[in-house]
Amino acid sequence: MSQFESRLLVEGVRAIEGASPNQPTQFIKSKNKSFEALLFERAEELDITLQLTPLFKHFQKLTKNLYSLFAFLLFILGGLAVKKMLFTEQLTSVNFFWAFALFFIPNLLMFCAWIALFLKPSVLENSSLSKFSLSLLKLFERKFNKQQLKRPGYWSLFSCYFELHFSKNLGRYQLSKLTHLLWLSYFTGATLMSVVMLATHQVDFVWQTSILSSDSFQSLTQLLAYFPQQIGFTVPNIEQIQQSHVGTENLFDPESRRLAWSSLLISSLLLYGIIPRLILLVAMSYQSKRAMKKYSLDLSLPYYVQLRQRLKPNKTTLGIQDADDEDNFITEANDSHYQHRHREHLPRDYYPAAIELSSQQLSLAQLHLQDNDPDAVINIINACEHSTQQLLLSEIGQTSCNEIALYVALRRVPDRGLKRFVSQLISLTDKPLYLFLIVENSTATQRDNDWYQFADSVGIELDNIVHIEVKGDNNE
Repeated sequence: MSQFESRLLVEGVRAIEGASPNQPTQFIKSKNKSFEALLFERAEELDITLQLTPLFKHFQKLTKNLYSLFAFLLFILGGLAVKKMLFTEQLTSVNFFWAFALFFIPNLLMFCAWIALFLKPSVLENSSLSKFSLSLLKLFERKFNKQQLKRPGYWSLFSCYFELHFSKNLGRYQLSKLTHLLWLSYFTGATLMSVVMLATHQVDFVWQTSILSSDSFQSLTQLLAYFPQQIGFTVPNIEQIQQSHVGTENLFDPESRRLAWSSLLISSLLLYGIIPRLILLVAMSYQSKRAMKKYSLDLSLPYYVQLRQRLKPNKTTLGIQDADDEDNFITEANDSHYQHRHREHLPRDYYPAAIELSSQQLSLAQLHLQDNDPDAVINIINACEHSTQQLLLSEIGQTSCNEIALYVALRRVPDRGLKRFVSQLISLTDKPLYLFLIVENSTATQRDNDWYQFADSVGIELDNIVHIEVKGDNNE
């Protein structure tokens, strides 16, 4: 299973569970694994009972089938367009530039629309295109896969799969693939039909104008013919271009003229229609695979913050505690609300700093520092106003410690001012930064989500967030 498939499976479990994790976990193999690795392990375990993988494979097959169906329909449409517009029984001559415009002006307009959407993928978020596509897929499912609809959590997983593949950065590559595939199919059908019809019908290509000069059309023809001529296609020469003007007399060698114009039409469909779309399709397929490899879970979401406290809580406790609580890794098979507490690896050689702590909270931070490193010199700068903030920034820029640790109160709201200050602090050093959240009197953890989102936004590793729980008489 690839990394992307593993993350898709984790997202599928989240779609089933909703806002909070509620599925029981049978076992956890190792507490030393990363949080994401534990998520993968948990998702694979739950997949045995929830059967998410078969549904995701079904959605993948459904998407491929619809892509193929749309491509086939556009292939037929391209062939019918050539036959209908250019080779009716009444026509013995075809206006070359009118035929060229009918094929390439819509293609050019749609290409510009694709460029605009590609450069602004945010437009795809909650767009009418996404809603229409989802509705179309749902309609297809209701008609041809009624048995699948009875599966529990079907629509939640369907929406999860669709949103992951067709939104944000990955979505623009997936939709781009579909766009170029459809136009490639259209031009392929048109080109093949043109070859067949020109091989079995005699058509004279002409051009005419009422308000433009003849020189303009002659120059345009030579411009279109440049690339086809470079790779060996027969194209009209200047005499043949002039003789193809409606109303021209004293014509000679009409067979060579028909061959030259037919070759120009086919080569134009190939060089200006098929090849560019094929190149873009290959490029978007490659970018889509790269985006899948780079896809990452948003571990700052409330769901993952809650799950982290169950799978890999990074906590240390100040005050009186039971000996059995230390380094105890407990799991209960049938209890979805089990807890386990253990002391994760904490930094040793770090520079401590505090941000807007009360005197009581600052004493707790000093106690934790001394408890973690008895030889440490307790001198924590508490950045509460501009002068202490500037002093802290100066000290951080000069410290020789390998890591930086910030003590903050969990109940504090991480506002924009704090975000601006921490971002400025991080920009001064490339050292790893830890965030110690002081939890007093069993403070409710509704602020956890805010702090995890804050850490994610400023570039602090989420594994470097440590909760300091206060027990016993330390908070008296």
